[in-house]
Amino acid sequence: MSDYTTISLRKEFVADIEEYIEEEPFGSVKEFVKHVVVQEMESDDEISEAEARRIGQRLRDLGYVE
Repeated sequence: MSDYTTISLRKEFVADIEEYIEEEPFGSVKEFVKHVVVQEMESDDEISEAEARRIGQRLRDLGYVE
């Protein structure tokens, strides 16, 4: 048996994802998010610390991260 946890996302963000995946082969936001996370974890691409800070600040500015 697998254990699960819950991740909270802003409703606006989920709505954006739902709109984005309408034409994509994902059955749910959960499937899409899992795909993106696994793809990122398997990626050999690295970003600089400065870029990571810029991305984090942008997500905070958009209200996706507190």
